[in-house]
Amino acid sequence: MPRERPVPATQSFENFITFWLSMALCDPNSGFVRGPCIPDSDKNNPTSAGSAFLEMQFYPPGNPPFITQISCDLTHWCASLHINSLENMDNGNLNPNCTETTNFAFIQTDGIPIGPPGPNTVTDASFIPNSRTLLMNQGDRLRVTILDVPGDVLGGVMTMIQDLTTGQSGFMVASAHNGYQTTNPNTCVGTNFSFHPEFDTAKFGNFTSWAALQANVNFSMELGHFTPGAHGDNDSDDAPCFPGPTVAGCFNFATGGDIDFDGSSYLFDWPDGTRNNATSIAIQSAKGGGIGPLSPSDDTGKYDQPFPIIQIETDVAASESTCKPNGVGCVVPPVGAQFYPFYAITKNGGNDDSYDDRENCTLVFGNFTNPDFNTFGRDAQYGASNLYWFFGQNSSGPRTNPCIPHPKDHDER
Repeated sequence: MPRERPVPATQSFENFITFWLSMALCDPNSGFVRGPCIPDSDKNNPTSAGSAFLEMQFYPPGNPPFITQISCDLTHWCASLHINSLENMDNGNLNPNCTETTNFAFIQTDGIPIGPPGPNTVTDASFIPNSRTLLMNQGDRLRVTILDVPGDVLGGVMTMIQDLTTGQSGFMVASAHNGYQTTNPNTCVGTNFSFHPEFDTAKFGNFTSWAALQANVNFSMELGHFTPGAHGDNDSDDAPCFPGPTVAGCFNFATGGDIDFDGSSYLFDWPDGTRNNATSIAIQSAKGGGIGPLSPSDDTGKYDQPFPIIQIETDVAASESTCKPNGVGCVVPPVGAQFYPFYAITKNGGNDDSYDDRENCTLVFGNFTNPDFNTFGRDAQYGASNLYWFFGQNSSGPRTNPCIPHPKDHDER
């Protein structure tokens, strides 16, 4: 996990409000085209099966309280099992009263939601961490697993965190029993529901049909939600604003993000191996030597098999006023940004004290320029506007995984 540097160093929450691991899920009530969905099956047609989207979100420390801002407390990371569904009515229009519904629960040490997770039942209590919310220290090493628990009441997709540094663990199951809900797109009424994976594999084309990204098994950094200053820079996209408690600033929620690209996410203040910024997230496959989260399970249930193909993508262009349906003006970095961060792979331990020589091929994100990193061409890694999918998405297209894991004598992550 990233570590923060003392202020005035840039804090993680200034650059991103969350990073997440994702998966396409079955939800027969969700999508532009709604239809039956067979759990865990490649027989599903991505264009017609009802599909929801899991985001296992991790929240940086330093800007509590979570219910109005983004952190669980001043020093710890926390996480949630967060699911989005798209509510398209029978008349073909999105329901304005419940366009994109959200199920939410923190990852808990006992697996019991603090408050109701469902979009119809959620309360303030759902967003206030308690003594059983899994809190992770900065710099801790985690093993994260997403798997399916059979059953339509007690079962559902499960997200689990094992903190290898502290020995603590936590989990959450998106089950009807826990209060997760599917929503009637015509009435906005929720019904308790167990969410299961939509597909059996992550082969190219097995995507959530309504998502801006070509999304299923993904890792993503959610940028563009912070402008420093008690009133930001007084732009219309800055609100709401808060005086601290660590750094005064605005979260750009009013317009859905920093759409003029002048906030912290679009400055050079990203992990770069110096003490001026927090350290980067560092992701590695279960047995080392490869990129994670790229380790599906094998026949024995071990999550140590690499995906041979990866894709790097961003939907920042969807927020660009210059981006046209023919792909013209859909650029990275966006107009107005001084900088746009990029993925890189450590080759020789990197130039950041988060890593050591054992950690070749660790995936990081920020502004890494040392020759010890493979940067995929920096912003060129995002490719061009993907007109086949959505013009506001830029994509590298499928490419060979440069870091096929090499088994070691024991698991290290």
